[in-house]
Amino acid sequence: MRPTALLLSVLIALAALPAAAGPPPVPRPATLPAETRDALDALRASIEKYRDFAVAEEEGWRPFGDEEPLMGRHYHLPDGVDYAGPETRPDPTRPSNLMYSTIGGEQVLTGVAFGIRIAPGEPLPEGFAGDADIWHVHNIPAVITAATAERPILRLLAGLWLEHGFKGTEDGRDRLAMVHVWATLDNPDGVFAHHNRLVPYLKHALPPHFADGASEASARGLAIAAPEGCHKSFDGRLWVAAAERWQRRAILAACETEAEAVRAAVAACGPDGADWLNAIAEAAWLRLETTAAQILTPAQQSRIAALNEHTEAHARTVGSRGWQLPDDHPAAAHRH
Repeated sequence: MRPTALLLSVLIALAALPAAAGPPPVPRPATLPAETRDALDALRASIEKYRDFAVAEEEGWRPFGDEEPLMGRHYHLPDGVDYAGPETRPDPTRPSNLMYSTIGGEQVLTGVAFGIRIAPGEPLPEGFAGDADIWHVHNIPAVITAATAERPILRLLAGLWLEHGFKGTEDGRDRLAMVHVWATLDNPDGVFAHHNRLVPYLKHALPPHFADGASEASARGLAIAAPEGCHKSFDGRLWVAAAERWQRRAILAACETEAEAVRAAVAACGPDGADWLNAIAEAAWLRLETTAAQILTPAQQSRIAALNEHTEAHARTVGSRGWQLPDDHPAAAHRH
């Protein structure tokens, strides 16, 4: 695997690690600033053509990583935009990534992501106006170190890429701050939420309202019951952990057992069975997480945990300009 492909694959495999289970996520603000609404409108208009997956392929968007169950698969342009610096105001019509999920046998555009390179100690990008956007940060050198801990040859190759092929080495901005924007698919937690709990429900052709108030653990329990769900949920994590074959087999076997129980519940669920189904899916995922934690060593778990530096809302030390449309963009005339 080329070092560049390694980095991109690892980022997506671990950008999506599930948070600890708890109460349902707090909904993000329903009312967004007018400037943010303008930017979202411009974004939606610019990516409307990519609802046709063939258009994205024809324009050169390439996949990296696998399809994360609560996000989709990320696509990038090899020569796409490179945003750097916390005060950078990216063009909302030029996202860094497109995200697609397989729903009903079709590639569905679920949203986009923006990435901005920042240096250690620099605040998170201001991003969109207001405080609804949620950022997470990847420490690229730490990503490489964790992913290659048991792979000396790959570490050497990745080190050469860091030294000679990574722009962050040149300017010191070797952290990647990212925000997801669910511009083309409803999200019960808001347009800027890190994950989209609705995706697994759509994969099972369940009513969208089943996701309302459900926990992330419930959504992940449903995700493992979707086609290839166990592999999509664990392959990236187990690769970075450098899991041994017996560990991988044990975790995937446990996952398939839980997935079968969730599939049976989906098949038996009636139109008023949301709470019942969500409870079964949540319990299945929590048992599986416990099993995986018992099988993986503390060192393996720390490799996985090292991939996400933090997730939080705006860093207010940057200022309040936010992302702005170019002055000549039609939507800019409607700012107020």
